[in-house]
Amino acid sequence: MDAFEQSASVYALAVAIAKNAGSREELVRLALLFTQLGTTLSTLAALQALDASTAAGNAQAADLSTL
Repeated sequence: MDAFEQSASVYALAVAIAKNAGSREELVRLALLFTQLGTTLSTLAALQALDASTAAGNAQAADLSTL
């Protein structure tokens, strides 16, 4: 799946969720939940990169630019 297909899939999922949300409050709660999930996953990925860098004996900080 390329970047365009992935973006289109995410958009389609967002539209489906928005159409099926019972209320505006439910939609806002889902948006907050997914935002928190994404932030937490990014934090965990960064911590894993730092751990891997430390375990490999790399004295420099891990390269987090790909996150």
